[in-house]
Amino acid sequence: MRASKAVKDNSIHSADAEQLIRGCVYCVDQCEQLLKLISQEVYVDTSQGISSVGAHVRHILDRFNCFFAGLQQGCVDYDARKRDKSIENNLDAALFSLALIARRVEKLDLAGDPGESITVRESVHHQGPSVTIASTVERELMGLITHSIHHLAIIALIVKAFGYQLDSDFGKAPSTIVYERL
Repeated sequence: MRASKAVKDNSIHSADAEQLIRGCVYCVDQCEQLLKLISQEVYVDTSQGISSVGAHVRHILDRFNCFFAGLQQGCVDYDARKRDKSIENNLDAALFSLALIARRVEKLDLAGDPGESITVRESVHHQGPSVTIASTVERELMGLITHSIHHLAIIALIVKAFGYQLDSDFGKAPSTIVYERL
């Protein structure tokens, strides 16, 4: 019964809020650790016939930046990504941007307005307008985490093809990590 009440009144427990912040920080930390491991050449390489590490990192950062930009207006527009080529092509620029995002995530105060409603806009099909729906800040943080993990898993495949060894948990969903430890 408790879970259904939480859904109805949009409340969030402080432990849940803390986990959302920790999850976002963990994803950003994984990006930073990886970028400190690889070279600039590997960061931009597309010789494997797939997107570069830089393209995936830039995309992760784009979504976080859209989230933070939209918080101020109460409407997050994930189609308004900057697609900053300097982040995609320059490892140092990406590290700088990751550090900025980490600080912004750590400063988030989810206790102020638990379950704060926001609007989210994004294209979901290439033939038609973007969709606008209601969401919450916490739900969008959860989405940022799962989205980032998805891209970190792809990044792991790319860098492993270059012979890099990564932590066995890199790019894995938290539920998978917990399952594998049982």
